[in-house]
Amino acid sequence: MTSTILFLTLLALLVLLIVAYRGDFAEPSILFVVGFTLAVFNGLTNYRTWDFDLSMQTCFVVGFGTFAFALTAYGVKVFFRSCVGHRTAHREYGEPQDIVLPMWVYVGGLLFTGLALLIVSRQIISLTLPYGGDGSLDKAIGLYDKLNKFSTKGVALSGIPSLLHLATNAMAYAWLFLAMRSVVVRSLRNDYLAVINVLAAVPMTLISGGRNSLIQLGVAAWTYWALFRRQNNRWKGMRLGFRTVLKFVAIALVGLASFKPLLSLMGRKAGDSTMYEYLSIYIGAPIKNLDAYLTNSMSPSLAVKSTQWGDMTLASTRASFPQIFGKTVLDWMQWQPFQRYGERSLGNVFTTYYAFIFDWGIAGAMLAIVLIAALSQLCYESAVFALQYGKAGIPISMMLYGAIGYCCAFSFFSNRWMSTMFNQIMLRNIIIWVVLICFVNSVRIRKRAFAKRVVLYA
Repeated sequence: MTSTILFLTLLALLVLLIVAYRGDFAEPSILFVVGFTLAVFNGLTNYRTWDFDLSMQTCFVVGFGTFAFALTAYGVKVFFRSCVGHRTAHREYGEPQDIVLPMWVYVGGLLFTGLALLIVSRQIISLTLPYGGDGSLDKAIGLYDKLNKFSTKGVALSGIPSLLHLATNAMAYAWLFLAMRSVVVRSLRNDYLAVINVLAAVPMTLISGGRNSLIQLGVAAWTYWALFRRQNNRWKGMRLGFRTVLKFVAIALVGLASFKPLLSLMGRKAGDSTMYEYLSIYIGAPIKNLDAYLTNSMSPSLAVKSTQWGDMTLASTRASFPQIFGKTVLDWMQWQPFQRYGERSLGNVFTTYYAFIFDWGIAGAMLAIVLIAALSQLCYESAVFALQYGKAGIPISMMLYGAIGYCCAFSFFSNRWMSTMFNQIMLRNIIIWVVLICFVNSVRIRKRAFAKRVVLYA
């Protein structure tokens, strides 16, 4: 009964947010709430299998946390608009302009991606050979992922391959921005070469054995689409037509259907579970695992306690900055043991609340939710402002929000916000994005100057 009440409450909040934000599905609040709504719904469909009768404590944590996120985000929106209102009172929205790049930029991007894939794949193969690798890439990818997640071997890309892997994934966001902008905004020409570069970068998101990078890029594509769709109609409310809804349903079904088969392509075993059972481990099970933690009924039980401030929440942050905190090899199994309910596997993720409560208790978890809501909304408003009034180019806020949107949408899954945004990888991504933005602006300025000289001489 409590689970059903929680689902109906979340569904009502989701509908309220969609109406309040006039169908802007890129809003961080909507992304945050929709994830938990789907998770609870999925749990209810496994009610008998998992005994999905959530405790009042779990319902309070999830329900109050989503309301706190939504209220904080709305407050930041109002505050941001009041701060910039005097700067935009007498300004009209800027008309989108084509970002035209010379052919050599696109060709150079493809060559860079291809070379990076070759070098990174060779190092992954060599790294896994001492641990049972046979020299094949598919087995190396699966073994590399297993060693990183479930062992303390400290196997990781390093040197030039590490930088190439990072740079290719970061560049994919810039290509995605150019591609989605040109395809969605009707007044712009279609930039198919940018689309090709995005697709060429997809294998790099999977080469380390995980699917997070690919999902992250997919959520970024959704947020970019929604923002450009609003820009297309001069920031009025957005309504989805029947055909558009069908297209997204089809894309979602294809994505869900390929989620499990992707494992075999990456040399990983999918197990004997049905497709729905497998997906449920990733969608609904985190809520059930959180409930087990809060009611002290974990199976197996958690054997460790917090030893320092932000022990679990900031574990990835500390490990990613060895220059500051010393070298650390993470052992997630001590914090996130695989859970079971009878003979059923529930995976080893516990929603974003788990790490916060583990470190700071329920009150501290609510404060953490308020913090990430404020930062998410601030970045979102900055991205909207850049599209409305900024100069033609690639706003850094759009690059950041592509990643933040994923963190909000997958908060129902695990501690994505802190582990994604507060680490050295994101810092390097920001540096790469700044360099790319400066490069694109420089190329565009030179191209315009060259065109003017040609006109003068003509």
